[in-house]
Amino acid sequence: MSSKNPFAPSRLQLALAAAGLCALHFSAIAAEDVGGALSTVEVKATVEKKKLGDSVSSGALGRKSELDTPFSTKSVSSDEIEDRLATSISEVLKYDASVTAISPPISTHPATIQMRGLRLDDLNGYKVNGLANINRGTEMPLEMFESVEALKGLTGYMYGFGSPGGIINYVTKRPTTEKTFSAAMGYQEGGAIKEHIDTGGRLGEDGEFGYRLNLVHEDGDVKQESGSIKRNAAGLNLEWRVTRDLALTYDAIYQRRRSVGGTDIILTNTPIPFKIPAALDGDTKLNSIGAGNDVEYTLATTGVEYRLAPDWVANVSYRTSDSTRVYKKDQYYLTSNKGDYRDRITSELHGYHFDQVQATVDGKFNIAGLSNEVVLGTMSQNLVSTSSVVTPKTYVGTGNLSAPSIISAASVNYSGGTYRDETTRQEALFASDTLKFSDAWSLVAGARYTRFTDNAYSTKGVLTASYPANKTTPTVALMFKPAADTTLYASYVEALEQAASAPTTTVNANQTFAPLKSKQSEAGVKMERSWWNATASLFHIERGAQYTNASNVYVSDGQSKYNGLEVNSVVQAAKNLSIEGGIMLLDASLEDAAPGYSGKRAVGAPRRQASIQATLRDVLPGLALHVGSQYLGELPMDAANVNTLPAYTLFDAGFNYRHRYFGKMISVRANISNIANRKYWTYYQENYLNIGAPRTASLSVRVDF
Repeated sequence: MSSKNPFAPSRLQLALAAAGLCALHFSAIAAEDVGGALSTVEVKATVEKKKLGDSVSSGALGRKSELDTPFSTKSVSSDEIEDRLATSISEVLKYDASVTAISPPISTHPATIQMRGLRLDDLNGYKVNGLANINRGTEMPLEMFESVEALKGLTGYMYGFGSPGGIINYVTKRPTTEKTFSAAMGYQEGGAIKEHIDTGGRLGEDGEFGYRLNLVHEDGDVKQESGSIKRNAAGLNLEWRVTRDLALTYDAIYQRRRSVGGTDIILTNTPIPFKIPAALDGDTKLNSIGAGNDVEYTLATTGVEYRLAPDWVANVSYRTSDSTRVYKKDQYYLTSNKGDYRDRITSELHGYHFDQVQATVDGKFNIAGLSNEVVLGTMSQNLVSTSSVVTPKTYVGTGNLSAPSIISAASVNYSGGTYRDETTRQEALFASDTLKFSDAWSLVAGARYTRFTDNAYSTKGVLTASYPANKTTPTVALMFKPAADTTLYASYVEALEQAASAPTTTVNANQTFAPLKSKQSEAGVKMERSWWNATASLFHIERGAQYTNASNVYVSDGQSKYNGLEVNSVVQAAKNLSIEGGIMLLDASLEDAAPGYSGKRAVGAPRRQASIQATLRDVLPGLALHVGSQYLGELPMDAANVNTLPAYTLFDAGFNYRHRYFGKMISVRANISNIANRKYWTYYQENYLNIGAPRTASLSVRVDF
């Protein structure tokens, strides 16, 4: 990425070149989830909801059906993502009441979400096919994925370090069994146009070579903060079935994403705590001329799967991932209750490099009439973070939110080269056994030993802090199935998570902290019936707390406790009508902290959250309509609970039309989000606000050849 002109326009050839490079690297061995992972592209008149019997990734527990998983899960297929014209992870999961979008897609920190009131860790909370993935600063290219899975709750055993809110796992598209080719063109209100090609198939006498290629180009203006987006992406998935027992795969993703828009509104606490201002129109332009976010992202995975015996499979995978983010962003520090502010521009470069090796063996055996499903594994993961040496944070002027002062950011630039600012290393051994006593009763037991080190460095390369941690984290869950379509479960998990660094707005900006300890208890029920399914869970989470105190110092102090209830259901209310909805009730508080903070509500945790969507099929032959709504209750913006973000409700609607013309399947999709054009703020982190997205219409036409 060029630092001289990071926002220069690019061409689709970048994506094509990336795909070509991916193909040249196929001499290496391949990725995870090989056996039985191949899919068939199938044109459907309507998109059916995923059943609880469909499998989801459970990390070190292997792939299991949602019905047989002792945790709360959610999976959204690529068909539904495409039908809803979703462009961000928050839109993919917006109909899960446990998920909160806390950053718009057009910003310097997009793709940030919360689950169960807890923000996911950008560097450990988002996976691709269950392995490490860098999620800081960019939206993942959704066109490359077959599904997006959310595993809610503490996931330390399944995946290692991570926020107790949960894990997001992107599942890549696989080679198709038949030759396929589709081309799509989309339009987003504001002017952005997207082209997408998806092709796959198999080669060889017995179809032993499989391929899947996706290419995307997007360019134009968007309504969010009157911004823009320029994006090129490519995804390549290859498989070679060497023998019936041996398979090699290679997966690669490339994306260059440049966006303009996204300004932080900072609720300062000095000289007095200022109130949350009235929400702005979603298309209000705030950012300076020349501000924006430019991220170049690559991921490649090689691996091998070998069937040792009919019920035993070994997997070895290697993952490398790089992300370089260059940005200039405005931060409006409020100076009055009338919306006055000081504009501070930050120019910065951040780079992240991940390497991960993981090996697993899973199988089944019987002892004394008891069935055992075992997973054994080891993992090594390294992260190197780099930053620009000189990162100016310059106050450039003042203004008022009712009439923002738009200035040029040309004179604010990072300099001095880059330096290694932080490294982390994780090494782990894990084992689990799902012990089936009978068709009704089973016990899941597992343990993960992790050796972790987090090192921080000065701009001169001097080690300034080191936080080692060695811990064994257990998992235990009891499941009871009174019937084949019903599961009752209770589970307990412990884990560690990498602590957040102090925000740049605090006195001790960028200070690192020791890892936080977390533990969770959960009890729930999952039911699958012919015309409906439902899940309900009660959970209790405890974790170390971090917050900004009255002296504007970010501290690690006390405990955050989260007690909640989740209920989600899908109902086939009539032959052509399905309704999906959910609700989360949450009581989250800060305990054992400094006076003035203990007993306060946990920052960013809403008391109530709900969502619902309905799909009416065959309104006319091939035509389906969908409507939906999301409600987010009020949430505290700071540890002292001085400011509370007001509740808001959003509405969406759209249609999907499919029909065959001239022997080709034509699909037309349209969607309008935030139909009422509601003005609202989104919470990003303590005392940080972003403008909520305005009413936006989208349209797409796809042809399957």
